[in-house]
Amino acid sequence: MFARNISRYFGSKAAITLLAAALPLSLAACSSDDQESNSASSQSEFSTHSPESSGQTHTVTETPTKEAPAQPSDNEDKDSSTDSECAHLPNDPREAYASGTAPGRMPSDSGDDFNFWIADIDNSYDPCAPISWITFNGEVGDKNGPNSNAASVGHALALYVHGEPVNEVTMFDSVDEVSRVSDDAVDFTWGERSITTSAGITAHHTVRLQVDGDSVEPVSGDIDLFNKALNEHMTFMLGSYG
Repeated sequence: MFARNISRYFGSKAAITLLAAALPLSLAACSSDDQESNSASSQSEFSTHSPESSGQTHTVTETPTKEAPAQPSDNEDKDSSTDSECAHLPNDPREAYASGTAPGRMPSDSGDDFNFWIADIDNSYDPCAPISWITFNGEVGDKNGPNSNAASVGHALALYVHGEPVNEVTMFDSVDEVSRVSDDAVDFTWGERSITTSAGITAHHTVRLQVDGDSVEPVSGDIDLFNKALNEHMTFMLGSYG
């Protein structure tokens, strides 16, 4: 009986000893499995392998970013600034006096019965330019029509500063040329019947006109003759009538 009890005692003790020895190994194995699982999980979160190559499906969550509002470009700023400096007349001269058209007559600004009947137009108007112009080719007459004689044939010149008209339209025997020499200046050449009407245009003069505030002033060339023409030549109101 004593020997059997001793056997049972040592048998139980041996089992306990074996169990005690096996327990740390089991815990270590579990810990290793957990580490491998965590490592695999961590690797799957940052894996760059495609599902086809790894056989696994990975979910990637992206955080949306807010885009900064578009800023106006330099060209848009320039266009806006330029447009604010342009004239906006009720009747755009580029349409009212289109080149190559004959829209009718311009009445005298003195209140008499003279009218300038437009036969052709050369339009160089620019609503944004410091100085621009329109040249009219035509003939003087009354409300019923042109006089139809050589003495009444001529040209009329309209000047604009920053798109706004300067005074009225002045008539010349001939407008030979208007050429821009800078942003705010032009050379104006005109002709006159200095001998007889039948002799035609026999004298030619040139003056340089430059912007001065909201007006135009002669600065060189035939200044006195130009001022005389402005004082003595007929002038007409901008606008056209049938």
